This record gives sequence, structure tokens and C-alpha cells, in this order.
Amino acid sequence: MTLTTPATRALVRSPWLACALLTLPTAPALAGNDFVTVAAAQCQAVDATVALPADIEPYRSAVKACGLARPAQPVKVRLVSVFTDDYYQHLPADAPWQRFPLPVLLDDTGRCLGRLPHLFPVDPPQELVVRAGQWRRGIPHELRLTVLSPTVGGNYRLPSLRWSTKAQAYQSKAPSSPHPIPLEDKTPCP
Repeated sequence: MTLTTPATRALVRSPWLACALLTLPTAPALAGNDFVTVAAAQCQAVDATVALPADIEPYRSAVKACGLARPAQPVKVRLVSVFTDDYYQHLPADAPWQRFPLPVLLDDTGRCLGRLPHLFPVDPPQELVVRAGQWRRGIPHELRLTVLSPTVGGNYRLPSLRWSTKAQAYQSKAPSSPHPIPLEDKTPCP
């Protein structure tokens, strides 16, 4: 698309359009350099027979697993998370906020590969966008994390998680940004 008129260029740069684009539903789609956005709508409830980490088990009814894979490829890594909206769906409006465990990344055998530093998909009022890419043998070697926040501070990026062949796990890599990153819980894998 060519932006030829000043009015068209101004519209594209407008905060209104930027907000509209951020609120579009995310579907699993390739996003430049083979990155796939994890769509919370496609995550599935965890079967009762699946073993969960001890800190996630009490929330089983609200836990979902999201496959990290390119379209039409087998899933080798899953993001397992407490969906906070599902947890509070049948509770009173004044129910106290829980200190939910951070999402865990598991391989197809159930081994913990790491944890995300922020709740997925939402930690009201914030949303976490996870983009998986740099695929090798069906495993994403980089997870890019962006927090969408309606607060005064606005949206921000968290350190990417990179696959370490040596450790056989995901490790944090800080983005090159002059902006400080909010401190997050650094709960290790069980």
C-alpha cells in the first residue's frame, strides 16, 4: 500500500488506528521471519490425566495448553498457563486476586523448558503477546514477548526467551532498549 496523501499518512500514524490494530483478534499467523503469534483462543483445556507442575495444579480448571508450532507442523513445545478470566468466571466480583503461578513451557514429554515472566494471556488490565520463531526441528528458538497495557506507561517488551541447546531450556535475553523493564517474578521451573 502506498501512502500518497498527507491525510492518509496522518491517519496511519494516528493513535486511534494504532489502538484499533492492537485490539484486532490474534490468530496464529506468520509474522515476518517465520514468527507465529500464539492465539489464546486456540489454546485448549488440559486433560485431567496430564501432570501439571505443583504450583499450577490448584488452578487446573482454568489451565489451558497452547501449542507452539508453525501451521501444519507437529507441536513439540507447549505453553501451559492459568487463564485468569476463566478462573474468575464463576467467582463473585469481589473475589480476591490470586498470586497465580507464571506460565510454564513444556516439551512433548512434559519436561519443563522454562517459564514466561508474565501471565498469559491476561493479567488485567494487561495482555501478553507471545510470538514464536527462529524454528529448528520444530522447536522455536526465540520467544518474543510484548505486554499490551492501557496504563499510563503503555505497551512494553519483555526480554526475549532464547533456546539454549546446551541447557536444553529457554533463557532470558534482554531487548536492546533504553527503557527499563518492569521487574517480574522469576519463578524457576519445578
